[in-house]
Amino acid sequence: MQYLLAHDVGTSGDKATLFTTDGALRASAVEPYPCRYSHGTWAEQDPEDWYAAVCRSTRKLLADIDPADVAGVSFSGHMMGAVFLGRGGELLRSAIIWADQRATEQQRLLSERVGDARFYEITGSRNNPTSSVCKLLWALEHDGLGPRLDKVVNCKDYLAARLTGTVATDYSDASGTGALDVHTFEWSREILEAAGLPASYFPELRASTDLAGRVTARAAAETGLLEGTPVFCGCGDGTAASVGSGISAPGEGYVSLGTSAWVSYLDGAPLLDPAMRTFNMAGIRRGSVYPLGTMQAAGSSYSWMRDQLCGGEQRDAAARGGSVYDEINRQIAAEAPGAGGVLFLPYLMGERSPWWDASACGAFLGLRQETTHAQLLRAVMEGVAMNLALILRVFREQRPFASLRILGAAAREPVWRQVLADVLNARIELLNLPEEGCSLGAAVAAGIGCGALSGLEDVGRFLRVVTVTEPDPERAGRYAALLPKFEDAFRRLQGLY
Repeated sequence: MQYLLAHDVGTSGDKATLFTTDGALRASAVEPYPCRYSHGTWAEQDPEDWYAAVCRSTRKLLADIDPADVAGVSFSGHMMGAVFLGRGGELLRSAIIWADQRATEQQRLLSERVGDARFYEITGSRNNPTSSVCKLLWALEHDGLGPRLDKVVNCKDYLAARLTGTVATDYSDASGTGALDVHTFEWSREILEAAGLPASYFPELRASTDLAGRVTARAAAETGLLEGTPVFCGCGDGTAASVGSGISAPGEGYVSLGTSAWVSYLDGAPLLDPAMRTFNMAGIRRGSVYPLGTMQAAGSSYSWMRDQLCGGEQRDAAARGGSVYDEINRQIAAEAPGAGGVLFLPYLMGERSPWWDASACGAFLGLRQETTHAQLLRAVMEGVAMNLALILRVFREQRPFASLRILGAAAREPVWRQVLADVLNARIELLNLPEEGCSLGAAVAAGIGCGALSGLEDVGRFLRVVTVTEPDPERAGRYAALLPKFEDAFRRLQGLY
C-alpha cells in the first residue's frame, strides 16, 4: 500500500493526515502550538513550533506503517504571512502570520507609489496590511533585518525547506504575498521596485505539484521519514481547500468555515471586482485561479462567544462529560431566525472581504431588556453567515451559485449548515471529509507530483456528498431583508472604530 502524507499547518496546530493513493483516509494526528496576539492587531508564531509539531505528528502516523510506503509528502499552510530567513536558512525573528494587520503605514506607502487600482490590477488582490510585502516592509523598518535577510517565505515553504534544505514557494502562496503578477505568474517587477525591495528576497516560483526536494538525513532522523522521500511544494490553505473541496468545473464553489472563513469558486481567469471586495488565489498549476473572499473571525467569533458568554454551558458540559457545543447549538437551533432583532458584527480582528478595514470592531446591536442569552448566541452565528453572504453577493454578479460545498470544523454541525443555507439561500453540500479539505488538497498535490494521481479529476477518488441542506424559502426571505440592515450597521459604525 502506498501513502500520501499531508500536513495542514493551521493557525492553532498541524494536522497530519495519511491517505492511501486509491482514495482512503488511513489516519490523522493533530499537534497544537500557540499563537501570540498583542497590540490589538498583531499576531505572531514561532516557526520552530510548526516544525516540532510536524515532527511529532509525522512520527505518530508512521508508527503503524512502513515509512518506505510513503510515496510523497506535501503541505497546506496558512497564507499571507512572513517567515524571515538568513543566508544559512536560520530564522531571524518570529513569523508574522496572516491575521496580523500592523503594517498599515506600509500599505499606505504602496498606495502612494503604485496606486490601489493598479496594485489590484496586477495582483488580483487588494493592497492591504495583511500582505506579505507589507509585513516585510514593516520588519525591515522596525527590526533591522536588511543586512541579514536572504528570503521571506510562508509557513509551508519553511517546513518544506526544513525537510529538504531547498527554499522555494508555489504560485498559490505567492499569490497571497502582494508581489505576484496573477496574469503572468511571475514576481511583479513594478511592485517590487515601488516598494524598494530586491527580487532576491523572494524565492523561486514552482507549481504545487513540483518536487521541492527530498528528505535530508537530519530531517529523517527528526521525523521518522526515510531519507530521500520526495517532498512536493504543496499549496496555501485557500488553494488547498479549493482542491480538497472537489470542485473541478468553472462556476462550482464552496464555503470553508474554520477560524477564519471564505467563499471561493473555480474560474478560468481572475475576477477583478471594480470595488476590490474580493481577491484571487492562484491554483496548483501555473495559470489556474480561484476568486476568493475571506473574512477574519468566523469560527473565532463562535469561540469568543463560547468563552465569554457560555460559562454556564461549559460547567454543565464538564459536569456531565458532554460537549459544550451540543448545548450551545441546541439553544441556537431553538431560537427563531433574526435573533429577536439582535445583530452581531463579527469583526473581532478587523476585516478583509468585503470591507478591508483593519480597524473594524465587533458589536452587538439591537439589545433590549427582553433580549435573551439564546438570541445573543444565534446572533453570533447569523453575523458570521451574513458577512459570508456579502462576499457571495459579489460572486453572484457572475454566476448563480445555487449550491455550495462546505468544509471546515463547523461543517458537521446541522445548525451551522441550516443557518448558512438560509442566509446564503443556497443548498449546502456536506462531504464525507469536511475537515480534511486542506489536507486532501496537499495530498492531491503530492499524488500528482509523484504520479499516483493523473490530475485534479482524481480528487473524486476521495470525496462524495453525504448530506444536502436545503434553504427554507421563508427564512431565506427574512434574511434577505435583514442583510441590508447588517450592511448599513457596519457603515454607520465605521467612523467610530
